[in-house]
Amino acid sequence: MNLDILLGRIKENTICGTTPSDETLYAIRKQFPSVTEKEAKDIYALIHDVQSAHRESAKLVVTAPPSFSVRTQSTKNTVEKMLSEAENSILITGYSLSEYFDEMVERIIHKSQQGILVKFFVNDIDSQPRFEKLCKYRGRYMKIYNYKQKKDQMAALHAKVISTDKKYTLITAANLSYHGQVGNIELGTLIDSPALAKQVEDVFTHLLFSKVFTEV
Repeated sequence: MNLDILLGRIKENTICGTTPSDETLYAIRKQFPSVTEKEAKDIYALIHDVQSAHRESAKLVVTAPPSFSVRTQSTKNTVEKMLSEAENSILITGYSLSEYFDEMVERIIHKSQQGILVKFFVNDIDSQPRFEKLCKYRGRYMKIYNYKQKKDQMAALHAKVISTDKKYTLITAANLSYHGQVGNIELGTLIDSPALAKQVEDVFTHLLFSKVFTEV
């Protein structure tokens, strides 16, 4: 039997379950006559584990006029889905937060009250009154960190990032505002990758330890 055909058969079997069928074991042993039944099962288990490993992916996320016809995920729907479905943690940055985002603020507060850890990194919180409500809920599960550069007044936290459950990360040009979510033309990427999510978390953890941010 051709090795590609054998691999295809094993892959089909792994979709159905973790236990190899008799036909699959027979095919492995026929292809490799010197292997024992146990070794054939080990080969199957190895291929199964590789097949089951997490597959990273990236999708384009767009803010665009309603007439925009290319099939992509919208920024607004992506942000709402990420925040709604978060089960363990939310890391989010806020360069600009407008009243348009008030409903999402309520959702973030509700998530923190459910025991989901929220880390909100803010640019110059004193100039953003929309953060006052969030600040009222600071505590064990609602952490707010402020960036204010005194030496260079033009420097800012300009990154727009949302990362949830240490798995999904949205990196976008869009602010947390009407124009960022709906009105402008903005591009971003939603990445399903635990490794990248960890890198994002590590970057902000390092910035915290370096005292670039101060906890509010």
